[in-house]
Amino acid sequence: MDIFALTETEFFRQLLAGEKENLHITYRDFIVQVFEMCRTNKNKGYAVSALLVVEIEISHLQTEADRNAVNTSLTSFISKALHFIRETISNLKNVVIEPATDDELLQDIGLKWSHKKVALVEIGYAFHLAKCFGDRLTVKDVILRLANAFDVEITENYIYKKFNEIKVRTLDSRTYFLDLLTKQLTQHIEEQDAK
Repeated sequence: MDIFALTETEFFRQLLAGEKENLHITYRDFIVQVFEMCRTNKNKGYAVSALLVVEIEISHLQTEADRNAVNTSLTSFISKALHFIRETISNLKNVVIEPATDDELLQDIGLKWSHKKVALVEIGYAFHLAKCFGDRLTVKDVILRLANAFDVEITENYIYKKFNEIKVRTLDSRTYFLDLLTKQLTQHIEEQDAK
């Protein structure tokens, strides 16, 4: 997330340009954006950092406005915004925010699995057996976390059923998906080398 996003709002643009037309509307929109950022962002440190950036920018505008005897309505909005931001920072510092769970963090990566579910089981087993995540997690834990991260519905029974099916594959290879990954990556590298 961009900690400067609040300083790139229409409200800030108007303050910087010294425009007062419809300032009450852009001020209201700015307040809503601050609330939304604080409400939807689970990272309290990010929210406080973004608000501190805004506080510094508005403080600078207020100092500049005081020196230049800027229009009173503009100065009023600068003061109101500064007061609001300082109060919001103060309130945020006192709010205890529950840390996000591992599952919540995994869901936030925004990747959606588009291959077959069995491919996820296959790669999960490979990760587990190669100890890619250490040896603390079971194969079930690895696969269920991958499924959660990639927004795939998988049950524990499905995992073991599909692994048994993988074991009885009889064609050239039992690891179709891993073979596909190897083939695609090798082909890409060879194409890059040819350039």
